[in-house]
Amino acid sequence: MLTVNKNKKKSDDFWATMPLDDLAFGNAMDCDFTLRAYHLLKREMEEKHVHHVYNNLLKDIQVILGMVENLGIQVDFDYLEVLDQELQKELKALGEKLQSLVPKGHGEVNPNSTIEMASVLFTSDGFDLRPTSFSEKTQMPQISEEHLTSVKEDTDNQDAINFIETLLKYKYRAKQHKTYVKGVQAALEYNEDGRIYSQYNFATVVTGRLSCSTYSAGKKKKGVSFHTLPRESDSDTINIRKLMRADGDRAFLAADFSQAELRVLAQCCKDANLIEAFNTGQDLHRYTASLVFGKEPEKVTKEERQIAKSVSFLIVYGGGPNKLAQQIGKSISYCKGIFAAYEQSFPKVFKWINQVHKMIRQNGYAVSLFGRRRHLPNIKSPLKKYQYRALRQGMNFVIQSSASDLMLHSIKRLHRYRDLTGLDFDILATVHDSVEVQCDPKDIEKVATLLKVVLTMTDDLLPAYGIDFVVPFEVDVEVGTSFGHLTEAQFSEKGKLLNAQEIQSFIEDAQNCNFN
Repeated sequence: MLTVNKNKKKSDDFWATMPLDDLAFGNAMDCDFTLRAYHLLKREMEEKHVHHVYNNLLKDIQVILGMVENLGIQVDFDYLEVLDQELQKELKALGEKLQSLVPKGHGEVNPNSTIEMASVLFTSDGFDLRPTSFSEKTQMPQISEEHLTSVKEDTDNQDAINFIETLLKYKYRAKQHKTYVKGVQAALEYNEDGRIYSQYNFATVVTGRLSCSTYSAGKKKKGVSFHTLPRESDSDTINIRKLMRADGDRAFLAADFSQAELRVLAQCCKDANLIEAFNTGQDLHRYTASLVFGKEPEKVTKEERQIAKSVSFLIVYGGGPNKLAQQIGKSISYCKGIFAAYEQSFPKVFKWINQVHKMIRQNGYAVSLFGRRRHLPNIKSPLKKYQYRALRQGMNFVIQSSASDLMLHSIKRLHRYRDLTGLDFDILATVHDSVEVQCDPKDIEKVATLLKVVLTMTDDLLPAYGIDFVVPFEVDVEVGTSFGHLTEAQFSEKGKLLNAQEIQSFIEDAQNCNFN
């Protein structure tokens, strides 16, 4: 709303206490401005032939995601208590370990104190390390994850390395506890309905992706960002995602696009080898490694497959041989050879990248498959480093924005098919390349099959956006009781769910689980 506060007074109840006449005038101004801006922007979009992304996607998906925001998601109270205890126990153990690693004579330290941790690391009675950066505001050495990692790489002192690694783990666990235990507890206390809520944003991320943030009411936080929830790891006993569960005895389903961004890359560049890999259902990274290293797919090693995977994603995100060398610990010359072999195997990928770069240099912006634009004024900078950054950002935008809009269109399609079929399920969230829903256990087979079918459709993209997809989309569906407790749904070639009984047993076991 346009402010009519002449005194610029900041108060949580400012609008609630404003005189009605002033409030009405402010609302009228706001509506008039919005309507005039709408007509101007609509005409401009039509002139630039980019109006279809608004007409066919944004105006509808905003309503759908608004319903998702209002529904919120149930929290598992029992697991929240368990998680609180586990994290506090681990934080205590890590704090004690940090104290044992402090050089003798330094005294007791508080791992939550930036000043005391910096003192241990950078003073003469501590480890006497060299800081890599200082805070402009306080002039104190920085001890963020990025800076601590740099400090660790610059020292040969094994005791200091052990201290930094322990401190990094402590900071990670402390952040988890603050955000996903204390934060959720505060949200539940405020909401009083056993649910937490998030807000979806269409224009806050420069890469063009949908983002998710904590939904606030004044200074009160009502939830968490689903996009920041850490994934479950085999090496980690803490499973944050188990907090987010289906209502009552309903089932939780998650459908995730497989390699969405690389499929978008194939659509953009039309490289024959890349299209062949997707159309024949091969393991893309193994197939890529077989071409790059010149051997049969079955003879590709695990390390070679990982290198090929790293190269593919580096290309999507604008990285090169130098970044690959950092990731895999190989020489620059070796990594240049890998990129050269990749270019020989997928020549149209690099031809397309050059075309995108040329367009950015000529027009000052990049365009996604759906017609979104990202303006990149730094391409006109006299400094080469800013020009190169703009080119990387433009490449990244085309891929990420297109993949995000594909998911948004799929959610719109899913919402329509839910109404057409009459199936009773709720859309709970979307996290990057996935969508999460809940349904009655008796409908698991129907809903899982619908997710698989609807999210792999591409035929409606041509009339809506002029996109004729050249590669198929694959979707992995998982079923369980919560976001962090899922098992894979297996389908036949004809799309029939094969392990329905196994899934039912998996859910029943979870519902009978006693955390105490």
